[in-house]
Parts: sequence; C-alpha cells; structure tokens
Amino acid sequence: MNIQVDERKPGVYVVSLVGDLDMSTSPQARNVLLPIFRKKVSHLIVDLSGVSYIDSSGIATFVEALQLARKGNVRFSLAGAGQTVESIFDLAYLKDVFEMVPDANRLIEGE
Repeated sequence: MNIQVDERKPGVYVVSLVGDLDMSTSPQARNVLLPIFRKKVSHLIVDLSGVSYIDSSGIATFVEALQLARKGNVRFSLAGAGQTVESIFDLAYLKDVFEMVPDANRLIEGE
C-alpha cells in the first residue's frame, strides 16, 4: 500500500491510498489517518481512487476515523471510490453513513 498525505489548504488534508486495503495493509492506513486528528484539521478527505479492493478491516479503519472526526467536529469524506469499493460500503450498509464523493479535487475546490 502506498499512502500520501497532503495539506491542500490550511486544515484540509487529503490522504491518498493506492493498493488493496485489507487485513495486512489497514494497520498502515490507520497509523497514518488517526494521528491527523491531533493536528488542526477541519476536513479530512481520503482519496480512494487508487484502491481496488477493501475488506472489513479497511472499513473498520474508516469507521474509527469517522468516530474521531465526529468527536473533533472534523468533516470526514471518502472520495473517488470505484464501483467495487463502493459496493462493499453498500453491502455493509455504510454508504449513507459516510460522505462519499466522486472526486477529491472538486470537493476541495468547493470548500
């Protein structure tokens, strides 16, 4: 898994993930995502356009991040999920729980 973190605007972070998000890689994603909430962050966007597969451990990582976001009054968005990844959220009945948008860049431009 390749992970890149960019602060695109003050307080707006984009975490881009590339690869499969499964039991072997979700701890790596978790170790990058969760510390961001200790910074002055107003919006955390996870770009999933490079993720082709996600399992329950990846979903759990995002659920934990969403809980921290809500506690810290931080907007949390998932962007660019392909049909396969989006269908996993749908099967888990979580598609409507998360803010899921088609493109991270358009989301940032609309800030």
